[in-house]
Amino acid sequence: MPESVLAEPLAQGPFDGVAATAEGAPLAFTSQAARGANTGQLWDLAAGAALGPPIPGFPTDRAEWAFGVPAGSPTVAWTYRDRVHVHDLSTGHELALDGQPELLGLASHHGRAAVAAVFGPASDAEAVVWDAVTGERLAGFSLWLGHRAAVGRWLLHATPATGPLIGLPGDAAITLLDVERGEEIAVPPAADTVLTPSPDGLVLVQPAPSDLRVRGLDGDHLAILETPAPCDRAAAALVDDRLIVAASLRDDPGTLLAWDTETLSPSHRVTTPSPVNDLALAPDGTLLAATDDGLYTARLCG
Repeated sequence: MPESVLAEPLAQGPFDGVAATAEGAPLAFTSQAARGANTGQLWDLAAGAALGPPIPGFPTDRAEWAFGVPAGSPTVAWTYRDRVHVHDLSTGHELALDGQPELLGLASHHGRAAVAAVFGPASDAEAVVWDAVTGERLAGFSLWLGHRAAVGRWLLHATPATGPLIGLPGDAAITLLDVERGEEIAVPPAADTVLTPSPDGLVLVQPAPSDLRVRGLDGDHLAILETPAPCDRAAAALVDDRLIVAASLRDDPGTLLAWDTETLSPSHRVTTPSPVNDLALAPDGTLLAATDDGLYTARLCG
């Protein structure tokens, strides 16, 4: 039987989205709906406290912002009023670029922190890559996405582990793009997926009707995790050289299950007072759940 864990509140209020670092210091970034102006906020999970002032005018739509550590410094990028804003959360440096992309992500381009954006329509899309510090255009190339493009989703990345790779989720497949080479390198058969580092390298974690599947970038199954019911949103992280996965139950979105993928069966059952809008896993084993009532955390490891 999985260990039952009650999620603890970190902050009150309606939270729409949350993302965590994939490596290094356990940091998270959230989007929160607020009366008058939505805000974005950086969190120090070790201290259990907000870091720095909130960012006003921040989008709550998860497709419109990205957080990670593309090249040594935590960075958040977001769209607002036909511009892409890029903020280095260590130095405070902020950059604004013209454009309103459908999808936004972070990557590394030959060691430089980069912002990757995809502009539609799906049948004739364009990917553009900018230097996240100077705004220099580093790359641009056309994409044929067809029906695989999905407005409202977001580019997959887990910087710095993913380096120049970004994943574009579609209805039936994940398109993996190398932004340095400017080309599609794989189309694994998966959708609604998480891209994460693991002991086996980069992997995809995919909720399926009767289980959770861990695949290599070539599409091969590495693990099939047992689930008592269909799962919805998923998160994953490399914690102490183990791949930890969490997901919400589709018909009970206030209940989350967590797995150590070495054992295949759930290790923890986490409950939140209200349905989960988004979830993330930090590299120290902290699970974060964004809900309409607050931001909640639970320790799964350590």
